[in-house]
Amino acid sequence: MLDDERLQLLGPFCLIAALGCAALSARALGTWPTSSFLWYANLELFRCFREMPDALGGLQWLDAAGLAPPVWMALALAALISFGIATRNRLPLALASNFSLIYSACLLYSSFVASDPAAMSDVRLAIVCSPASALAMTVLLASILSSTISHRSYWREIFS
Repeated sequence: MLDDERLQLLGPFCLIAALGCAALSARALGTWPTSSFLWYANLELFRCFREMPDALGGLQWLDAAGLAPPVWMALALAALISFGIATRNRLPLALASNFSLIYSACLLYSSFVASDPAAMSDVRLAIVCSPASALAMTVLLASILSSTISHRSYWREIFS
């Protein structure tokens, strides 16, 4: 059986990797503006990261210090994971897994809104099968597994 602590970190690491790839793709597009792959990745695959502040009602106040909100989230998750591992405390790891679950659920919602905001009353298969939605669903599934492992370990500790 896999170590529960490693599975607990799966969701935050997947989210940090996706956030880092989105930021790296945007940065690389500034360097190589003629790359069709980078345009595809930035416009289709990582669309939900760009549209999330607008889909949630505008989070422009998070754009302090020149860093985008996804970068702030990645830094916060990395800080929680580092603190939890350094102090051998499970609470920061559980917080990181639960924050990644919340953020990835918002990411999936924003990918639906970004794909077709007029069709939000009925979710169509074309909206669900977009590359941004597939990425958001993958991160959400990893975060659900991570959060479930976290909750299971706390319930085991309470009842034992």
